[in-house]
Amino acid sequence: MPTPFALFILGHAGTGKSVLTSHFIRQELQQHRTWCVLDKDTIGEYWTGPLLEAYGQDPNDRDSPFFKEKVRDLQYKSTLLIGKDQLELGLNVVFPGPWSKELATQALFSAETLGLPLNTILRHVWLELPHSIRKERIIQRADPRDQWKLDHWDDYIYALRKPQAVEEGKIPILNAALPVEQLLEALKEQIHI
Repeated sequence: MPTPFALFILGHAGTGKSVLTSHFIRQELQQHRTWCVLDKDTIGEYWTGPLLEAYGQDPNDRDSPFFKEKVRDLQYKSTLLIGKDQLELGLNVVFPGPWSKELATQALFSAETLGLPLNTILRHVWLELPHSIRKERIIQRADPRDQWKLDHWDDYIYALRKPQAVEEGKIPILNAALPVEQLLEALKEQIHI
């Protein structure tokens, strides 16, 4: 069985993680390489809103302190658990998302700490984009889950930090403003798959 890859496409909201993931998967399929995409938003979406409502909170909240304390980890842990099953079958997995807590604790660099098979090859890229372009993209996608960000934009961007692993060069940075073809080439160069 081939050694599976876990690719983490990282970045703050509006940098194009999901879009790049979709283009990457299409390109890989043309090369007859199959990947499983595990987006924590999709995995948690069915139950996150109802759970928040059960706590008397806004079902579209994805940024408040309450969400981060009570719900956030459930989404990420669910995503990793499903990813573990796929990787054990020998499938490559793409995990688009911020993964900020896992980056801060360095867990994102250890398959064991993430609960993934020990033979998993971990790869990471960070998408970078100016705040103004990100805000335009967030407005254009019109997702109600982004409303807190838009309502508290200055506080939101003030609190954002580039993860230490990115600052230290452990994770390559991709300019998300590049045309998608160039971004895909840069991604392939960085992950060496």
